This record gives sequence, structure tokens and C-alpha cells, in this order.
Amino acid sequence: MSMRVLVLGARAPAALEWVRGLAGQGVSVYAADSLALPFTRFSRYLKEYFRLPEPRHQPEEWIDALVQLAIKHNIDWIIPTCEEVFYLAWGASRFQGICRLFTSDFDLLHRLHHKGEFAQLVQRWSLQAPTTQTVKTIEELASFSDQTSRYVFKPAYSRFATSTLISPTPEALKLLKPTAEQPWVVQERIRGEEFCSYSLLREGQLLAHSVYQPRHRVGQGSGIYFEQVEITAIEPFVRSFGQLSGYTGQLAFDWMCDQQQNFWVLECNPRATSGIHLFDDQPEALLGALAPVLREDQPVFYPSHQPRMVALAMLMFAGRKLLQKNFWKDFSRAEDVICRKGDAMPLLAQLPGMMEISMRALMRGCSLLAASTADIEWDGQPLGSKLQRL
Repeated sequence: MSMRVLVLGARAPAALEWVRGLAGQGVSVYAADSLALPFTRFSRYLKEYFRLPEPRHQPEEWIDALVQLAIKHNIDWIIPTCEEVFYLAWGASRFQGICRLFTSDFDLLHRLHHKGEFAQLVQRWSLQAPTTQTVKTIEELASFSDQTSRYVFKPAYSRFATSTLISPTPEALKLLKPTAEQPWVVQERIRGEEFCSYSLLREGQLLAHSVYQPRHRVGQGSGIYFEQVEITAIEPFVRSFGQLSGYTGQLAFDWMCDQQQNFWVLECNPRATSGIHLFDDQPEALLGALAPVLREDQPVFYPSHQPRMVALAMLMFAGRKLLQKNFWKDFSRAEDVICRKGDAMPLLAQLPGMMEISMRALMRGCSLLAASTADIEWDGQPLGSKLQRL
């Protein structure tokens, strides 16, 4: 019987990469999400799709549903791709003897996700990181009001840089209301060129690694166009991190390269990011990560030079860039991560999927970007009786 894998976060292009890559190697691949119409659901490579409760609002019910699915379908591995990874790690004990989880333990994920905790963790390693302080009161935040140009302000738990303030005015700073439950971090501003890294690790061993630039974004955060860059300074840190932590899962870091060519690590995303799209040999890399026994000489996979993009998002959020020649030059160079010959339905299913998220945004009174992850985000809130807090 072939390996059976359940991929979570079916709304994410990264999930579609896992589905296609593993199915191409003979794996029976299932997918699940709390959305009704994520585009991965419609891939011909998918054996079956399951709709789950919303983990943010029903974490225990979400875990219960996953356990039942794993038992019923004899799942060997569960692969998280988005922030549901925190809920999966929190409920990991429920899966013992049932299936394996491609994730690290909850405490480590928490420290990596919390931007202030991560900054403290990095200080123990031989790596440059901006000075970062966590603030939990308005009074603590006010102490920075006369030097705001030197800092970047962002929620300790956040994604897509949607709430990030870079060198804000003192007046803008007064609008922030940090609390012990919703702290902010104040990070020294490093000026330079931004890069991102994506890595695949298992038991601390590096299996795949890419460094790229998100040349086009939605606002100032989420990247929708990705181009590989040749930078060797980052990989040694990722290898060292893996050896020290024993990390298992997908892992991403944001970096800044200053004018002196020094690299500074800004924050960590312990989940899948767009770097996964840059590999031409995803099937081998992904299947190797799930091998029954990991070989010590397991090869490390590196990305292609071919840029990738989410074409529909590029067109939807380009705005005035649509009138620029450079935009269309970039567009013509890149491959769409959704479109693939012989698997066209996910491309068409983006529209009903976008309509579903748009309806959620309208009903919940939030932006389209916020609605796309509102049901799976974890911002440090207690998760119920099973939670063991840091």
C-alpha cells in the first residue's frame, strides 16, 4: 500500500505544491481546510478533500476531526502548511500511535513565532539580529516616542507585515495599544535590501533550501512574485539552527542585507512560505523528507533560477504597475505556481475561492488579506484545557 499523506492549509499555493509533488511520486494525497472552496481541493492529484472546523475558534474540535480522519484513512503523515501548524503541534499527543506530524513541538514553534521571543533566542547564536524589545503597556511604548525614526514597530504575533509601522510619527505611535495578551515589539531599523529564505528540515537535518526576493507584494507584506538569488551567507545559519534545535518542518526567515553586506535576521515564520515554489524537483525533495528512515547523506535540494508568481494576484493587486513595462517584463519571465498542464482546475477554482474569502471579509468586517487567514491564525491565545503554556 502506498504512503498516505494529509496536507493541511489547502487554501495555500504551498499546499498545492505538496499535493502535486507527492502524488507524482505515487503517494496517496488527501487535503483538508476549514474553507469550503480552496483551490487545492480541485486538483486532479488529490484523492479526497475534507472540510474541518475553524482551528482558531474550535481548536479541540479541529484536533478531534483530524484524529478521526487519520484513523479512518490510515494516514501516515500530516503536513501543515499555514498557521494551523501551531494547533497541530499543540494537539500532537493525540496522534501518538496513529500517524506522524511534519512539525516541531509547540514550545519551539511559539518561541519562533513570537517576534520578541525569537529575537532573544537569536542572541544566543553567532548571528546578527536587530535590537528588539517587547512592550506590553502604553507607557512602555511611549518611551520610544521621541526616537521613532530609529525603529520598526510590529505586533509580536503577526503576519504579512499588515500592521508593521516603519519609522512612524509620534502621533501614529499613540494609536497603538499594546497589552500583555497582545504585545508589540520595537525593533531597531536596519536599512538595506530585503531577502527571504525557505528551508525544509527533519530532525534538524537540512533537506531543501532557497533564498529569494519577493519582487512584487500585496501591500508591504505578502509576496506574490519570487525570484531566487545566489546568497551563501544564510545557509550556514539554517544548518546550525537545525542542529541546535532538532527542528522538523518548514521554516522561513526574513533577512536584511545592509550597505556593508552584513546579513541581519529580522523574524521567523515556522511554516511554509513561497520559497517552496522555486524548486524544479519538489517531488524528490518532499518525498525524501517523509522517508521512513532519514539517511545521513540525504541530498539537499536547491532552487531553480526560473521566477515564480501567483499570476491572478499579480493582476489583481498590481494597480498602477499594470502601466509599467517592467511589470510586464517580470510577468512574462515567471511561471504561475497555480497553473500546470494537465491540472487546470485549481487555476479556475481561484475565482470561487476568492469569492468565499471576500464574503468572509464582508461578514467579519476585515480586509481581504486578513480574512484569508483569520480562521487559522494563532496570536498567543489560550487553546483550551490541553494547552501547556510557556
